[in-house]
Amino acid sequence: MKLIKLAKGAFATICLTTLMSSAFAYPDRPVKIVIGYPPGGTLDTPSRILAKELSNLSGQSFVIENKPGASATIAGNTVATAEPDGYTLLVSSSAVSSARALLKQIPFDPVDSFEHIGMFTTLPTLIVARADFPANSLQEVIEMAKQKPGELTYASPGVGTGAHMAGQVLNKYADVNIQHIPFKGSAQSLNNLIGGHVDLLFGGLSSLKGALDSKQIKVFAVTNAEPSPDLVDAPTIAQALPGIEIPREYQFTSWLGLSAPAGTPDEVVEKLAELLEQALQNPSLRQELIGVGVNPNYVGREDKVQHIQTEVPAYARIVEEIGITN
Repeated sequence: MKLIKLAKGAFATICLTTLMSSAFAYPDRPVKIVIGYPPGGTLDTPSRILAKELSNLSGQSFVIENKPGASATIAGNTVATAEPDGYTLLVSSSAVSSARALLKQIPFDPVDSFEHIGMFTTLPTLIVARADFPANSLQEVIEMAKQKPGELTYASPGVGTGAHMAGQVLNKYADVNIQHIPFKGSAQSLNNLIGGHVDLLFGGLSSLKGALDSKQIKVFAVTNAEPSPDLVDAPTIAQALPGIEIPREYQFTSWLGLSAPAGTPDEVVEKLAELLEQALQNPSLRQELIGVGVNPNYVGREDKVQHIQTEVPAYARIVEEIGITN
């Protein structure tokens, strides 16, 4: 995969020369941000909020383009193979880290195919049910699942998502068999939960907040290792199931970031990182992100790369151990 950067080196040099000669007027036209999930879902809404703020700060439009499918690898490959000029970006997520483990062969490398600009938010993953579901705690859910093996179901936004993996981790370590029912995005999975077609749902707070506020659903736990500041009454799985020990490395925290194609000039990447950090310092943007159920949190280039390098082997281990397939 290192050939990707070498192959794009000549183009990057041309881009850099052009930028320097024009007094580095980046961006001087609209920037496309590709996201691998459907509109209106857990990852789409906070991405649109960020895009709006980047547009305000830069004076140019940052436009979201949805390319869902194949565990977000369609979007990833679209950006990995785009011209490295800073005008095609990726809303990267935990899917960048998990794709290789799930699909075995993917057309890009999670690290070498991109210039990872930074992260901008983390997202708690919840275990929820309809308000009228007979269980009132995660412990009661596990007891029901043991009494009716293979009968309970849980929805996720899709195969290979963090929500899917969290459900399979719970199955393994709680020694139950709650059947996974994947849907095409968060909206579909929530509609099917409320409609009574599935028993439980694993999903991000940002897509569930409206249903929580209207008391259509109830929360049993968050799957993250740390409690969510937005859900003070929701225990972690460790708190909800004190007798079950799930390795901390399998209690993944979902995140969102921005990435550019490998070979994008450093000046462009640095400008984007500057815009991203500046956006996250805006109190109104932070409040808007919190309002849709995500935690604004700026993480710089080096730390983001290190995070992905840690996640990739962890996802590989969990996929192999639990037997998740795409």
